Amino acid sequence: MNRFLTYLEKPMSTWGTVLRLGVTAVVFTAGLIFCISGLDDHAEQRDAAQARQTLQEKAGTIVADVFSVDSRTWAGDRKTARSLVAPPLSIASGPALNGPPPDGTASVSWVPQNVAVSWADGDAGEALVIVQVTVTSRSGHSESRTKAVQASYVRSDDRWLLSGLEELQ
Repeated sequence: MNRFLTYLEKPMSTWGTVLRLGVTAVVFTAGLIFCISGLDDHAEQRDAAQARQTLQEKAGTIVADVFSVDSRTWAGDRKTARSLVAPPLSIASGPALNGPPPDGTASVSWVPQNVAVSWADGDAGEALVIVQVTVTSRSGHSESRTKAVQASYVRSDDRWLLSGLEELQ
């Protein structure tokens, strides 16, 4: 027993001290990295939830603003639409976004009925949008139908822009 107490009172060797400090530093660093990565994951999840929320709020309005047009305000409506569209949709729909109204058409109205975001992150997202599309001729005749579209969006600065659209019905 006396020998054991003597061992405990003996100072540690230099190598023992260095080894213990090294192990302590490794354990501390591993714990710190684990905590920081947990915070990063939490921040990414929070950012993705925020992206889904903002896309949920904007998706239907963007589709409506891009595809709704009135012959009396055609130039302004098309300018608004061009500001809300990104490639590749802006390239594919260039003539429609810059051209005159079709002959005999007074207005086209897209009214979002339901919006469901399928996924979104800080850079892009997709949403299923159900819209009521009404086309009114210059004679006053209106024709309405419901459409379901899969809309793709990209984020530019702090704005969502429509980058693709596929009609599902």
